[in-house]
Amino acid sequence: MYHSELLKRTIVGAVGVPVILGITLFGKLPFLIMVDIILVLALWELYTLAKKKGFSPSNFVGILSVLAVSWDFYFFNGQCMGRLLLFIIFFVLIVELFKSKNNALANSAITLFGIFYISLFSFFILIRELSFRSTLPYTSGGWIVILIFVTIWLCDTGAYLFGSLFGTHPLFPRVSPKKTWEGAIGGLIIGIASAIGLRYFIAVSLSLIDAVIIGAIVGIIGQLSDLIESLYKRDAGVKDSSNILPGHGGFLDRFDSPLLVGPTVYLFFVISGFIK
Repeated sequence: MYHSELLKRTIVGAVGVPVILGITLFGKLPFLIMVDIILVLALWELYTLAKKKGFSPSNFVGILSVLAVSWDFYFFNGQCMGRLLLFIIFFVLIVELFKSKNNALANSAITLFGIFYISLFSFFILIRELSFRSTLPYTSGGWIVILIFVTIWLCDTGAYLFGSLFGTHPLFPRVSPKKTWEGAIGGLIIGIASAIGLRYFIAVSLSLIDAVIIGAIVGIIGQLSDLIESLYKRDAGVKDSSNILPGHGGFLDRFDSPLLVGPTVYLFFVISGFIK
């Protein structure tokens, strides 16, 4: 059984990783479509967790909303966000008014939360398209997003290895009993080292300080984001958000860390002046 799951995990990774990296480097509409697929499936999985708790979020409204956010980021650089969020709130509340479901207050809140939470992944669109707000070549945004993705994957691997070899002190036993402080610190170290190393090979537009900070964001914020998703799964009483990715669980499982890493890196770029 173990070897079967390992084989599935390896095959999915061997196919999925090159596809993700290739589309990210190419950018443009294929990257938007990839992000939209992740948004829709991750939101569907999150709402499925809520339904296991007896709630009824509005899937259709949520899906249309996260797509609208990503399209605004891609086509209008987020300039319509204020009006769009106001429309989304009205849309959710009015649709809930006509639904014949119990827990109207919770349903509305969960629908809105899912939209805002999952839409955070759309910040990678702004990072990928940063050349439109800087003097960098178009490929630079792709390499930076790839650096972030690979750093997250290596950080997760480092946390697992350090935790397996040296882990004795539980990090957050109420949420994830197997995670340890040793693993978290190891993940942070690997995250920073990975970002620094990748900076010299694929993202030379970043300074050394930029790479260190991105690695630290991945090592701290990324692991916190992973714990948050684990909290929701534990609350729903499930191991994985879905089984859509053999050996890997669901899209929410695979893209939980980027949900908070993306907007944090983007905020750092804005504050530092890297993005004008």
